[in-house]
Amino acid sequence: MKIEPKDIQKIQKLVGNITEGNLKYVDCYVSDNMGIFIPSVGYCEYAVTPQHTHPAYSFLLFLSKEQKIVSCKIEVPPEHYLMTGLSPDFPHEENQTEYFTRYIAILISKELFETQYSIYSRQPPENYFWNQFVIGQDIMPYLKRFMSEYENMLPGSESVLEALAMMITHQLIRSILKVHGTADYITERLEIEKALEYMHQHYGQRLSVSKLAKIVNMSPSHFIRIFKKETDSTPMEYLIKLRIDKAKKLLRSGAKKITEISLECGFNSTSHFSSCFAKHLGISPSEYQNSFYE
Repeated sequence: MKIEPKDIQKIQKLVGNITEGNLKYVDCYVSDNMGIFIPSVGYCEYAVTPQHTHPAYSFLLFLSKEQKIVSCKIEVPPEHYLMTGLSPDFPHEENQTEYFTRYIAILISKELFETQYSIYSRQPPENYFWNQFVIGQDIMPYLKRFMSEYENMLPGSESVLEALAMMITHQLIRSILKVHGTADYITERLEIEKALEYMHQHYGQRLSVSKLAKIVNMSPSHFIRIFKKETDSTPMEYLIKLRIDKAKKLLRSGAKKITEISLECGFNSTSHFSSCFAKHLGISPSEYQNSFYE
């Protein structure tokens, strides 16, 4: 991607004495106080320069555990990324290997990072030198929004970029200091309620864990874990029970045939419906229906 001259100046304030040519293999997104750099098809030439430094705080977020830049020394929980930190003006270099590692470099101006850090601690940030942290995958939407905002450059983009830089900075600081609250739990609980409401509205349709997880913007594994925590059942267990509860009401009404009810409630066949019904209630759908009209 072509970099505008004004943006080269912003990049140099964060990265150091770098040229546009050094970034020929790097995707760049930058505001006044933060830059996101992603080596996409090869190494950043400045990154492999021996003993180079950055005026800004530098954080590398690794998208995969299959990376060769640092040896992971901490546990990375599910739904998290490994991240390393480097304070300003520490000489370092990235070693080139035969295996190219794609990562996201987030550079935050010294002023922005330290000003926001002071909100959390009276002590200044420690000197980071490849210090390892973990950060939740929920940072990714903010990074993507920052990149999208930079690419589109709509009216007001500069203000939006600075606001996003502030949000990303706080997420990084909270991850480093392990500052956690109940907000994430409340948000997840609301998202599960959203999924439940969708299931109640669309129980007769073809639903999968992947589709439900996408609706609430979670990975399938994280969605299953949070859903079970909130409901004591997996999404599919809950869905089957919901469909059977709906079927019971229709069977009691006596207005429809069992074949119609099975399809209306999302079962792919009458035999599948009968099997699930008997498993949960110990009797067949017809026996259940007849018990109301004897």
